[in-house]
Amino acid sequence: MKKANLLRSAIVALGALGIAGTAQAQDIYTMADELNAQLEAAGKDYRVAMAETITDGDSNEVGTTILFRNLGNRQLAADFVPGDPRRVWGGPGTGISFAVDNINLTADLAGTTELSEIRAAMATWENERCSTLPLVDFGNTGIDVGLVQRQFGFGGTGGIAADVQHAGFLPPNFFLRLGSANILGVTFTFVWVSGGAPTDVDNNGKTDTAFREIYYNDGFTWEVDPNDVPGDGRFDLQTVALHEAGHALSQAHFGTGRINNQTGRIQLSPQAVMNAGYIFGQQTLLGTDTAGHCSNWASWPNN
Repeated sequence: MKKANLLRSAIVALGALGIAGTAQAQDIYTMADELNAQLEAAGKDYRVAMAETITDGDSNEVGTTILFRNLGNRQLAADFVPGDPRRVWGGPGTGISFAVDNINLTADLAGTTELSEIRAAMATWENERCSTLPLVDFGNTGIDVGLVQRQFGFGGTGGIAADVQHAGFLPPNFFLRLGSANILGVTFTFVWVSGGAPTDVDNNGKTDTAFREIYYNDGFTWEVDPNDVPGDGRFDLQTVALHEAGHALSQAHFGTGRINNQTGRIQLSPQAVMNAGYIFGQQTLLGTDTAGHCSNWASWPNN
């Protein structure tokens, strides 16, 4: 995995746009519409398009994909374009860059542990043998990045540090804005627009991704345990980071979920990292995860 120092000057800041928290917003759709309206007024050529969540498997709630309004055709699929010059924060070449917010950390783990667990999740996807996709580590942000959290009133500079930014741990109230305090993590996808509609400059039938933001819920107890089991009230960080990184690399949820009437818990099948609910610690990719990744990236950058 390539590494590069992430300088503050490399972060594309949006604070001057006046994108501030709006605590009175009614729901996630209202917040997204307000954010997109401000981005449009500021002359930005990207909009938030979707949010994909993973939930606590003991919560009787299954994670979902939330599509936002005011985005023209609102295509479901979105993907990065190789060598896209619009991604000025991504750096040169055909790799996908990522950065980790080292400001919003959880008290459950030492900061270096959190950062290393997130990076280990990124490395797992990069090391999948069917793909030669390079993930370029831009390092720690050094400042509190996060465009969505700024709009929601939870701090953040509104900056963009990389193609994929792990924007840190936020309190449960942030996730209540998404519909549930049982959300462990969420990935927001921003897409490029032109004339108010999403673009597809490489004509691959997928909307062009601008960048993605990942947030983790600090209302849960985080740990490092690849063998974590249901019901202990703790959650393996690398497992959730691996799931969210999958979304960041254009994978959707996989599998079906049902509630076991005897235990009251959600059962997901087949088991996969990209299941919409967290049941077990899972730090390695399973068959469907690999298949999804290979279909997205095996021919990169010639897809």
